[in-house]
Amino acid sequence: MIDWTRIGLAKWYDCKLGTMTDRKLAGLVGTSVAVIRRRRELFCIEVWSINQLIRPYRHMFEDNSDLTIARVCGASVKSVTTYRRSEGLSEYVRPAPLQRLQRLPLGHPVRPFKMILGRVADEEVARLSRVDVESIASIRESFGLPRFLSAAPQPIHPSAWPDFHGPWLGFESLLGSMSDRKVSRTVNVPISVVEQRRIFLGIQPYRRVSKLEPYRYLLGLVPNNLIAKLAGVSHTRVTDYLKLVSAEHKKTA
Repeated sequence: MIDWTRIGLAKWYDCKLGTMTDRKLAGLVGTSVAVIRRRRELFCIEVWSINQLIRPYRHMFEDNSDLTIARVCGASVKSVTTYRRSEGLSEYVRPAPLQRLQRLPLGHPVRPFKMILGRVADEEVARLSRVDVESIASIRESFGLPRFLSAAPQPIHPSAWPDFHGPWLGFESLLGSMSDRKVSRTVNVPISVVEQRRIFLGIQPYRRVSKLEPYRYLLGLVPNNLIAKLAGVSHTRVTDYLKLVSAEHKKTA
């Protein structure tokens, strides 16, 4: 039970309690570990542990190795292994390799993309390998892999408004498809007018979505170079995006 009479006034760092070690937070705040520990206990917040980083990925333990989970959550392999054992989760067993030589011999155009079969649409694999979709489907089925079903909802594109006629009008079809500033430069209308018109029509502001966002579910499951080819970006961009995703998970953990 939280006793506000003992806690007193709110502190700016209250939201950080329990999200990192007491020692680390004390260093950021510029106070003693004892002060941070006492305030955390007054809020009945448990002491931070590495398990908070790993727990959101508990659903991955059955089908992924400790190394894969460690890369995704940002913890060490040793910490992931310790968590697996402390929670009584069974050890990951790598599936027996499929008969690749008979089905995809060396030099086969689909061989470099075998890891994404069944994980992306057949059309995607066909685009990368330059093999027709029917052949891709046949190869996928020979490996016993199911047809890919969308792992996440596709981004919602703003519905296009018809352009109106009149002074400082005629740009409504652009709203939501680019930033207000870009619309302003394109049609030579003050940005304040563009912004007010968008708000009046109930159109959400433009939000730039990374080319990697549709393939976010593949991070840690397939090599980064395959994800880079799927999204049409560089390997370095995928590495940076993976770091950004890991940082987001750490903030929300």
